[in-house]
Formats: sequence, C-alpha cells, structure tokens
Amino acid sequence: MYRELQPFREDLSQELNASLFPAVAGLDPNKLLETYLDRLTLYTGVDVADHTFTALALDAGQEILGSLDGCANEPDGFERFLTWVRTLRDQHGLRIIAVAGETTGIYYWALWDCLGEQPDVARVLFNPRTTEHMGEVLSKKVRNELVDALLLAEQLRLGSTPEVLLPDDAQLLTARYYSRAARDLAQQINRRKNQLRALLRAYCWPLCQVFPGSQLHHPAVYALLQENLFPDEFVQAGAAALAATLTAHCQDAFGLAEAEQLIAASRQALARPIERDVIRHLVHAYIQDITTFQQRKTFYLKAGYALIRKRQATKLLRTVQGAGISNTLALVSEIGDVQRFASGEHLASFLGLTTSKHISGTTLFQARRITKQGSPNGRYAAVNVAQHLSRYVPRYRAMYQRIKGRKPPRRGHFVALVAIARDFITNVLYDMWRHQRPFFQEVDDYRVYRHQQQHAVT
Repeated sequence: MYRELQPFREDLSQELNASLFPAVAGLDPNKLLETYLDRLTLYTGVDVADHTFTALALDAGQEILGSLDGCANEPDGFERFLTWVRTLRDQHGLRIIAVAGETTGIYYWALWDCLGEQPDVARVLFNPRTTEHMGEVLSKKVRNELVDALLLAEQLRLGSTPEVLLPDDAQLLTARYYSRAARDLAQQINRRKNQLRALLRAYCWPLCQVFPGSQLHHPAVYALLQENLFPDEFVQAGAAALAATLTAHCQDAFGLAEAEQLIAASRQALARPIERDVIRHLVHAYIQDITTFQQRKTFYLKAGYALIRKRQATKLLRTVQGAGISNTLALVSEIGDVQRFASGEHLASFLGLTTSKHISGTTLFQARRITKQGSPNGRYAAVNVAQHLSRYVPRYRAMYQRIKGRKPPRRGHFVALVAIARDFITNVLYDMWRHQRPFFQEVDDYRVYRHQQQHAVT
C-alpha cells in the first residue's frame, strides 16, 4: 500500500464499514474491505514530455477506461486533464483518483505541483527504471508515450514496485543535491586523474615509477610538475632542488631519497619526439582541474553534511565502520524516512540491490543481476560501505571470502561487495534506523544487546 493513498482509503473505509454486510464464516471482512477499496480506485498513468503529456486510466480489473493524448504541459492542459480524470471517475462510479508518474528530468514538476494542490488526487512517483522493467514483464517491445502511461498505471494498480518519495523536508532535499553533486565531481576527478596518469606514463614514466598509485596525485608531486616535467629537466634541476620542492609541500612523505631515485630513473629514460609545450599545457590543465574539483567536492560534502549532522539516522550510521561523511550523506539523504519501508527487503529493493523476478505461469524466473532501479548515489554509497565492512567486520570478512572464491577474482570481488551491501541494508541498517539501535561488529554483542533490551521492556 502506497502511503500517498492511505488517507483516501482510510476515509473511504470508514464510510464503507457502515454499509458492509455482517461477518460471514470463512470470509475475512478486512480483506473484503481492501477488495472494495481497490475496485473503487481509478489508476492513471501520466507520461510527461517537454511540451505535452499523455495519460491513460485503468480500473482494478485492468480494463482501459480512457486515454488522453497530446495534452499541453501548462496550466490549461492541467485543467483539461483534471476535468477528464474526474469525468472518468464519475462515469464508472469510482471514488479514488490515483495518478502515477516517473522522475524523468524536470518536465513533470509543474504538473506534479498542480496535482498536489488537488484534495481528491493521490500522487505516486516511480523510478524510470521500474517502468522499463514493467515493459519487459508485459512484453511491450515498442515504447511510446501511450505505452509508458499504460506501464505507469499498471505499476500503480499492482502496487509491486518501490515508490519514489519527494521529501517535503527542504534540508534533506538540499543535502541530497549536495551529495549527488559531490559524487559527480568525484567521477570527474577520477577521469582527470586517469588522463593525467596516462600522459605521464607516456612522456615522464620515471615520475610514475618513483611515485606509484595514489602517490602520483600528492600535492607535493603536483608542485614538482609545475616546475619540471620531462626527465632531462629533473636531471638538470638536481636532487637538492627537487627535494626542496617536495619537502616544501609535505612534512615527511617525500624527501631527498625520492628525488635521487627520480634523477637516477630519468637518466635512463628515452625522450619522445613531440612538442613539449602541448604536453606541459595539458598536464597543468589536468592538475588545475583536479585541484578545483576537489575543492568543490569538499565544499559540497561539508555543506550537505551540516544539514543532516544532528539527525538521529546520521548519528547511528556514523557508528558503522566505513560510513564516512560522503557515504553517510548519500544514504541518509537518498533514503529519507525509513519508516515508509515495510521491511529491509523493500529498502534494498529501493536502492536497486536486489535481483528482479518474473513469473510465467507456474514458473518463477529470477535474474542473476541486480535491478539497479533505485538511486545510483545511494547504491554506490552502500557498496562503498560494504568494502570497509569486508575488511573490518568478522562476519562480512568471512562472507566476502566465501563469495569471492566462487567467481573469477575480479568479478568475485564485486559480486561479494554487492552481496554484503544487500545484507547490510536489509538486515542491519534497516533494523538500526527503525529501532534506533547502534552498530555492532560482533554478532554476539548484538545478541547481548537484544537480550538486555528485552529484559528492560519486561
């Protein structure tokens, strides 16, 4: 049951309770009431484009009651849609109007705000990926606006897909945008670092040899590249000058030993025939981009985290190993109120960490890959936390080794991390937030805690 429909169904159920016939043996009155409520609901899907939108309405029996095509995405079109959907409701003797849409860009915002002002309309938002999955289930290989509206209405009628909730909490929504902006910047930083590393490996491989991995992107190394770039320039500058540049930008990370290694490797390097100005310009541009993006990322993370710092969900999540500022900001802002999820499985499904299922006749087909239908930002943070859990938490360390051994090394690594992320979200994080309990690295510690809580209640 979608939370947006609950107020409408509660009001209607109070009205119906007075007119329902007395209880009959073998017939559950609550189930009978739920059936009546479903039968009295008009399920409408709306596919919104830039200038127009298309709508299609179904009843509980999956019968198409009508469609509206080419409606203008402006106030006059909104009034036309409301008149059309209310007329359908009255013609077929229905009571509840439920409208389903999907979060594609910003085109749906105006219509969605207009529907939110209507006292007789319930709104439910879906992730666009769930619409794609519904098209696969219904074998809709050809997609257009009317088919998408049908898929949205069918999702709403079945009630089987996770909902997307736009929070009314301005701080939470702002923190979500900060988190997503920081994640986009992190991707751009990694792309620039890879480009810089490739360029240096081609024209200054001694530097990559002396400063491998993340050391290449140390501020002291960047400062060194601002003064000297090619192997013969390092030799000409001398070990003392290189060491002075390194030590001026770090306390004890690098020094004279690295400078001497760099000069020794540079004497053996072969020069490549190319204009040096273009390489120097690209290297300096990449360094400037990386530095600028890192500063912006730090600002976004600090500003976003400041908005959620005092929330109880934030305090609980920070007790988890690996849940730093970035991962905490992403999970708290993307998930929102955990009470809207009926179980941990629903929460994992919301993040796209579960596999999809398809029933044909009496056969159940279960996919091997996760759906990825939820928030990419929240799913990325969950897998990031799982990577730390696989190192420091004994239970997840054993789980990681067991799953990784079944697959090839690289694939097994990612499969194990996703499995740990799903287990953590389903069984640990959901329980932590719903029951306001801390995180325990050892299972026995959690059992002792539950035992103490049970005794405290009794």
